Amino acid sequence: MGVLSFLAGIIASSVVASIIAVLYSLVLPGIERKVQARVQQRIGPPILTPGWWAVLKFRYKAKTEPIAQMPGFYKSIVYLGLGVVILLFLFSTPYWWAVLGWGSILGLAGLLKLEEVLYVLMGSQSQSILSTSMPVPDLAKGAKGEGIRREFVEQHSAERALKMMAIGSIPLYLALIVPFAAAKSGLLSSVVALQNPAYSAASWFSLPLPSSPILFTVPGLLAAVVYFVGYVMLLNEKPFSILKAKIDVIEGGVLEYAADLRAVYYIMRNLLLFTLSSIFVTLFLGIPFDPFMPLLFILNMLLSLIMPVALAIFVAFSPIFTFRQIYPATIGLSALGVLAMILAASI
Repeated sequence: MGVLSFLAGIIASSVVASIIAVLYSLVLPGIERKVQARVQQRIGPPILTPGWWAVLKFRYKAKTEPIAQMPGFYKSIVYLGLGVVILLFLFSTPYWWAVLGWGSILGLAGLLKLEEVLYVLMGSQSQSILSTSMPVPDLAKGAKGEGIRREFVEQHSAERALKMMAIGSIPLYLALIVPFAAAKSGLLSSVVALQNPAYSAASWFSLPLPSSPILFTVPGLLAAVVYFVGYVMLLNEKPFSILKAKIDVIEGGVLEYAADLRAVYYIMRNLLLFTLSSIFVTLFLGIPFDPFMPLLFILNMLLSLIMPVALAIFVAFSPIFTFRQIYPATIGLSALGVLAMILAASI
């Protein structure tokens, strides 16, 4: 009976949490764009347009068949990505903390790294420009011979995604470790218990607040800065938007996703925007997204606005970095993350 009740609880919590997260995440890009526009002294789009209406618009557009090395696999990548981000979010919610240790630093970091790999696969699979093949030979003197295909822009994006996966995202993973180092445990439950001891004994309609948030410590503050910049990197936003810089790779590996495939990609990206923000609130403030504690998950959602708003302000003033600027930025942030880890472990 205990196993059945646990399974019922985890299924119910997963369904409720996923629905709330997806619906809420479709509002966040509109808030982000509106804040960014105000900073740049523009009006900006209606709040529901970049998220809700963009998804609905692409959902009902005429379908296209992208040209790829493995078309079925190429189209399935966005669905796989959506599934990965949903699991990433669910692993940060309390009901999953007891499942095979997935609610841990290993579970979160593993899924984040898998999400990064998907961009490499997207770029390396695409073999078309806007669903049109490019078998046109370059007959200019000294160029490649006839019959050899030109290189596609998505392949440039795949190479850049590989570099970002190997180097650019290191700061976020270092920052992710800091709360676990402070708790002397690899489990999310221990991190939350350290900051919010009242949560374990709270009822469904109570609002247990943290007594000692990691964010308000020196290592927590340093790690928060590093986490935010890593957050920008994982979302491929300026100044780290080299994967999809419109001046040369034109949206990168996601260029060929149109109609319902692009709608799924938008849901995946927007959900990642919220998931990384919600994980930050859970790890650094000790306020988890508990789908069966309304006041607590609403507070988590409200505090999760901090990251998208900060992102909007940051992007409004940012250029686009090349790897010549990304590498030293990554090294500096990684050093700051290591310092935060050492301080957290010594507390």
